[in-house]
Amino acid sequence: MSSETRSPGEDVLDLATAALRAHTESGWVVVRAEVLERVRRAFRPADPVLGRHGAGEFLLNGNVLVTGLRPAVDAVPAASALAISCATDDEHRLRTVVVDVAAGFGAHLPSVGRAVRVAVLERLREVLGAAAPDGGSVLVDVHVADVRA
Repeated sequence: MSSETRSPGEDVLDLATAALRAHTESGWVVVRAEVLERVRRAFRPADPVLGRHGAGEFLLNGNVLVTGLRPAVDAVPAASALAISCATDDEHRLRTVVVDVAAGFGAHLPSVGRAVRVAVLERLREVLGAAAPDGGSVLVDVHVADVRA
């Protein structure tokens, strides 16, 4: 492909791919989720999410919200966030949070799912303030996508 027909993102992706190929397979496993999340953020714009605090309403980029949710999920014992996505309605109110997690081997998965949901809802209240949805108005969908030792 000539340089005239390549997008700038393709050059960055080629560099990232070459760098990853220099690592061992175990190295890729360690960095895979973070690299894929950064690629998604770089190439996929996020919808704004409505928040409200003492000074009024504000809009928060969905990627910023996801970045704020990740440490809350990672703090749950036997869970680590692999991917998080959010969906809003036409008025930018948060409606759905989907969390893909790696669960600890042998963990009681329903308990991990409940703990992740609680952690996400608590962080949403911290970040979005009075506009944060409660557990009845937002679906926090937890998928166990992997198991770790």
